[in-house]
Amino acid sequence: MPRPSRDLATIIKTARMRYERNLSQGDIAKALGVSAATVSRYLAQAFERGLIEVRVVESAYREFRIERELQLAFGLEEVIVVQTQGTEEATLRVLGSAAGRAIIAHIGEGTMVGVSNGTSMAAVTAEMPRIDAPSTNVVTLIGGVGQAESESHTTEICRRFAQATGGQSRILPLPALLESKEMLDVLRGTEAYRVLSDLYARLDLAVVGVGSLTPDSSTVRDGLFTADQLRQIAEHGGVGTICARFIDGSGAPVKAFEDRTISITFEQLLAVPSRFGIAAGPEKVAAIRAALSGGLLTSLATDTETAAQLLRREAAA
Repeated sequence: MPRPSRDLATIIKTARMRYERNLSQGDIAKALGVSAATVSRYLAQAFERGLIEVRVVESAYREFRIERELQLAFGLEEVIVVQTQGTEEATLRVLGSAAGRAIIAHIGEGTMVGVSNGTSMAAVTAEMPRIDAPSTNVVTLIGGVGQAESESHTTEICRRFAQATGGQSRILPLPALLESKEMLDVLRGTEAYRVLSDLYARLDLAVVGVGSLTPDSSTVRDGLFTADQLRQIAEHGGVGTICARFIDGSGAPVKAFEDRTISITFEQLLAVPSRFGIAAGPEKVAAIRAALSGGLLTSLATDTETAAQLLRREAAA
C-alpha cells in the first residue's frame, strides 16, 4: 500500500527549522516528537516538491582581484566580474544573479530606474532578489525590440524589474525604430513624449546592456537592424550600441538612424547619476571599452574572459 503524502504544513515547518534556523535533524525530531528518519523523509519530500532550493551563492563565482583592476583602469564606481562558465547561458545566469544583487542595493524608496532590453538584461531580471520598495518607478529606456512576449523585450524586462522591487513599471508602447523621421517629429510634439522626457530627467539609475555590431548580435536577431546596416555603421567607425544608439571607439556618438530612434539619448543618459552596464562575451569587448572610454557607464558587470581582454586592450593603448 503506498505511503500517504506527508502533511504539507509539517514538511514546510521541518524545512524551515533545518535551513532557516540551522537546527540538526536530531533537534528537529525532538521538537516535533518524531524519529530522525521521519525528519529525513520530510526533508526529502520538501526537495521533491520544490520547496527547497540549493544553490551556490554568486559571490563564490566572483573574481575580486580583477574587479579591482577594472575599477582602477577605468575609474568605475562599482565592478562585478564573475567566472566565465562552460556555456553562454550559464555565464549569463551567474552574471545576472551577481549583477541583480548589486543593483538592488542601489534601490530604495522613490528610486527612479531606467532599463533597456537584451539577453543580458533578461538574465538580471530573472535572477534579481525581491525587495519591498513600492514607490520605485521602473521606466523603459528604449521602445520595443523583437517579439513582445520575449524575455529580452523591453516591456518584459521593465515589468519583471518592477515586480522584483514591488514598484511600478512605466512602459513606452512604441517600437524602438520608426519608419520615418516625420513619424518621430510628430511624436515629439505629443504629451506622452514630453512625459517620457521628464521621466528620463528624473532617473537615479540606468541599467543597460551593451551590444556589438556583429551579424549575430541581438539587434539583428530581433530584426531591429540588418547585418548589412550594422556593417555600414562599422565602416563609419561604429563599434557598439546602447539602447539602439551607436558609439565609436572613443565612446562618441555615431549619427545613424537617430532621426528614427525611440530611446534615451546619450545626452540624457550621461545626466543619470548611476549608469550600470551589463555585458559579457569577447565579441562585446570593443563596445564595452568604448562605452567606458566615453564615460557612458559608471559601473560594469561582466565575466572573467571579457574582463581580461578589456584590461589587455587598455594596457596596450
